[in-house]
Amino acid sequence: MKRLFILFTLSLLSFLVFSCGSSAEDPQPIAEGFVRFKVDGVQKEFKTNPVSPMSFSFDSNGPVYNAILLVLGPGSTGTSNFIQINVLNESPFVTNVEYQMQEAVAYQGVALARINFTYADDQGQVFNAVLLKQTLPNLVVKNDAAVKFTKISEDWIEGNFTAILIGPITSSGVGNQERVISEGQFRMKLLDLTP
Repeated sequence: MKRLFILFTLSLLSFLVFSCGSSAEDPQPIAEGFVRFKVDGVQKEFKTNPVSPMSFSFDSNGPVYNAILLVLGPGSTGTSNFIQINVLNESPFVTNVEYQMQEAVAYQGVALARINFTYADDQGQVFNAVLLKQTLPNLVVKNDAAVKFTKISEDWIEGNFTAILIGPITSSGVGNQERVISEGQFRMKLLDLTP
């Protein structure tokens, strides 16, 4: 009987010791990333995977820092149902700064759009925002984009985005349809290749 009591007491003590601890104190690893946004009010969500992270890099020719996101949606053929965002900056990326497409960045002394944003719908129609208004003063440039990184860790990144895209882009030119990207959010693996 005494052995049974000792065994029960040890089992209870082990249970209490190993079950103590708050999940708030122990951050859980993030298993799956996503990119979600609305296109003209219609919700889209793309799951990400560890083999296609957002990447940070540095181009010494510019010199500029690059942030690149490319995510394929469900059933994507590689030419349909995808989103791509490239952000350029003069210094390393930081949290809680809204990077604006129409705030030019100098690349070898040439003004470029800070953000290039491309979205292809389920039918493969491509829309983008790539034109910098200040370099095209005689054109009405409606496209625009903004990206904000809200969390940057060693290997994960979170943020939000918006855009006004023009298209569809075809081999014969650019259409005049707009696509409004709103409520954009992402959480995904980060591959930081900056020096």
